[in-house]
Amino acid sequence: MPWSSLQHLPFAGAVEAVLAEAGIRVARSEWEVHAGGSAHVVVNVGHIISVRIAKNLTVCEQVERRTEVLRRLPRFSFPIPRPLTGVVVANGYTGVGLTWLPGVPHPPGYGDPAVLHRVLTELAEVDASGFAAYLDRPGQHWGGHRRRHVLLDEVIPRLLPRNQGAALQAVAELAALPTVTPSLVHGDLMGHNMLWDGEELTGIIDWDHACLYDPAHDAASLGLWYGWDVLRSAVSESVYERARLHARTFPLQAIAYAMHHDLDTAQVNQAIARADEWIETHLRGVHA
Repeated sequence: MPWSSLQHLPFAGAVEAVLAEAGIRVARSEWEVHAGGSAHVVVNVGHIISVRIAKNLTVCEQVERRTEVLRRLPRFSFPIPRPLTGVVVANGYTGVGLTWLPGVPHPPGYGDPAVLHRVLTELAEVDASGFAAYLDRPGQHWGGHRRRHVLLDEVIPRLLPRNQGAALQAVAELAALPTVTPSLVHGDLMGHNMLWDGEELTGIIDWDHACLYDPAHDAASLGLWYGWDVLRSAVSESVYERARLHARTFPLQAIAYAMHHDLDTAQVNQAIARADEWIETHLRGVHA
């Protein structure tokens, strides 16, 4: 972002307060600002620190708890962000400084099944008993314990009438799955949250929605990004089939998220349009 724009960022004072707590002095011209996410603005500084600034009150209320999760998660074979500061409130904004991680996402449709298998296995083996109280509830960011009713009563009625039957069927099929023992899941394991240097996984970021849930939820995210053939080589057939059912509801969850976080009408309508398009492409033929 150019210097002229950086001078007028409303959250710049909060970023500087986080940097001050971390003992880092860097000119604004060296900030790398990423403002496209729905929950946070991320400012990467000097390949040292990533400052996360909450975008809305709903996210602000969760920063302290979710930062504690990052402190308590165990060491994995891949890096994850760790807090470098406490939670800082300045100029009406809430932020925290995390370790910066190198790497870039792989493009969709490409991934190493062995690495994906390793990630899922390491997550499933975590004993979360010491920090379970700090984790999200499953689907907390878009409905929590009411998430099925949110989809049925608030989301699906907003779809085009011709797509509502397929959406109802997708929710029903997911609800009918046998219960599995919950384990730690990342909660948003899409490819943009997995960083690579060539074939090396250099980090997994954005653990805000980590929770104890069906591990096939993370597998669904991997399948949607890296491809279902890649996922099939990374997991058991039972996890693969569960993942396919989870994935069918993800576009509906995106609508619920937009509504739950009071995003503007244009963003909600965009989520609805994307869900309608996805259903017409992927679901209506299945349930016709």
